[in-house]
Amino acid sequence: MLLINHGWLSLYSDAFPRQLVVLLLSSLLLLVTLIIYMKSKVIIETSRTSLMMLGPNDASLMVEYYCRNKQHLAQWEPKREPDFYGVGHWKAALIESYMMYEAGSALKLVALNKERSEVIGVCNFTNIIGGIFQACNLGYGLSEKYQGQGYMQEILEASIEHMFSKLGLHRIMANYIPTNLRSEALLTRLGFEKEGLAKSYLKINGKWQDHILTAKVNHAQD
Repeated sequence: MLLINHGWLSLYSDAFPRQLVVLLLSSLLLLVTLIIYMKSKVIIETSRTSLMMLGPNDASLMVEYYCRNKQHLAQWEPKREPDFYGVGHWKAALIESYMMYEAGSALKLVALNKERSEVIGVCNFTNIIGGIFQACNLGYGLSEKYQGQGYMQEILEASIEHMFSKLGLHRIMANYIPTNLRSEALLTRLGFEKEGLAKSYLKINGKWQDHILTAKVNHAQD
């Protein structure tokens, strides 16, 4: 029998084991989440890309991007477990990204070509904090074949503007390994200012690495 009492849903049936009930409720929750997600997808158009949050049905696009750029990205990212390159991992990761967006703690955007058939790059605004701080961290990556063509600057200019004007943030922080000269030049062009050096800051490619700390302030709020 189905019993609804004081706003809680309880299922009692000799015909349905507890595991099946849990599976059905989990599936229902996932369906509701995806319906809400499709209504709140963030889309930012640039001249050559479309920036958006992908859903679990787009997991194969992320797998293709990371598999294609595995060696290219390895020197700048944490070591990845084998399942990181699987569809199952990315289905779960994209659902989690949406939940973080709904909670107001992160906005993880994927830059697609105009046909929306290929991932060009990613930019993640994480650790979003409001109150008297109004700041977040920025991480990003670009497919090797699109390097040197101004794509990352185009993507970040549009997404940073969104974070400042639409979400009202005051400060965006981005850090890079001292040997990453491309990131240094990019962040300088975008108006990020160096604020210090963090020793042994993040474990990248299996090794603790120093990072240059930079930030961009939304002076329109001054």
